[in-house]
Amino acid sequence: MKIKFLGATRQVTGSSYFLEAGGLKILVDCGLFQERDYSYRNWRSFPIPADQIQYLLLTHVHLDHSGLIPKLVKEGFAGDILLTPASKELFPIVILDSARMQEEDAAFKKKRHDKEGRKGPYPEIPLYTVQDAEKCFHLLKDVAYEDYLP
Repeated sequence: MKIKFLGATRQVTGSSYFLEAGGLKILVDCGLFQERDYSYRNWRSFPIPADQIQYLLLTHVHLDHSGLIPKLVKEGFAGDILLTPASKELFPIVILDSARMQEEDAAFKKKRHDKEGRKGPYPEIPLYTVQDAEKCFHLLKDVAYEDYLP
């Protein structure tokens, strides 16, 4: 088994771990970096090509564990997102709210930058949109408590 730590190693948010075992490629969590000093990391491409990840195991829906899933899907992830039934129920609520905040924040920054006559590289566009978030929902596969993963 190989494990690669992709986030939350020197900070609290951005939880993400990549596992390779028995020919499977599994991402555990896909969290948003929420600290100001680390938020630039949200804009980077994933260090593992998204289309090579077979499964995403989501431990819970807090944004520091789930907040980059729409971006991962946008970059080509098409595998199953495995989560508990409770998390499957909450995930759409949490991630749609995050997407709306991404859109509102980008619009606010663009308006402010236009007024001030400056241009920012990425803060003026949303990290992901409501439409991007909705594209995740068909990938959600709940796993009952105490069941083994497929």
